Amino acid sequence: MAYTAVSAMTLSLWEGAGEVGVEAVITYTVTKHYPATLEQPEEFPMAEVSNFRLRKPKTQEWLTCPAWISDAFEGDDSFMSWLVSEAADRDASARDAAAEAAWEDRRLDP
Repeated sequence: MAYTAVSAMTLSLWEGAGEVGVEAVITYTVTKHYPATLEQPEEFPMAEVSNFRLRKPKTQEWLTCPAWISDAFEGDDSFMSWLVSEAADRDASARDAAAEAAWEDRRLDP
């Protein structure tokens, strides 16, 4: 399943220049968690980024994202852990919403 995360950030593109507020829009998937077995060690979920884009929040204009920016984020363990956490939160919210909808359906259907 593909997820999309949006994170506000500020970039200073060159020394002495002002800072630019942008949004990072990251499309990614998360590998499944596999518990340890007798033959295989435990495999923790991992985020895999398929698209890392930048846009101006006020105009929604897409900007060219230099590879070094996306590479820096994709190489950061805490950022990748945040993506896994975001996906887990969304999955939990979707399960809660589905359970609530099912409960409402049973309540309204005599």
